[in-house]
Amino acid sequence: MRRRVLAVLMCIVCFVVIIASNKVPTSDDLPIATYITKNAFAETGASNAVTATYLFYRYYDTLFEALMLLFSIIAVIYMSIHEGDKYDE
Repeated sequence: MRRRVLAVLMCIVCFVVIIASNKVPTSDDLPIATYITKNAFAETGASNAVTATYLFYRYYDTLFEALMLLFSIIAVIYMSIHEGDKYDE
């Protein structure tokens, strides 16, 4: 039962991350590279476009990638430690 709850919870977290990553604002009339190079300093205050991209535009993407890696490591450790327990189904 615990494993099923954990699996459902992990699926819900993955679904939320996918939905949240699809809500990134984009510009329809300009390609994203041109938009970032023209507006990076005005929107973020960073003088370097690469720094502006990582710290402002892709902040949540980087954060969620790190969280998903952490959750997958925790799940693997949890499943391997509890293998053969008396609580297994």
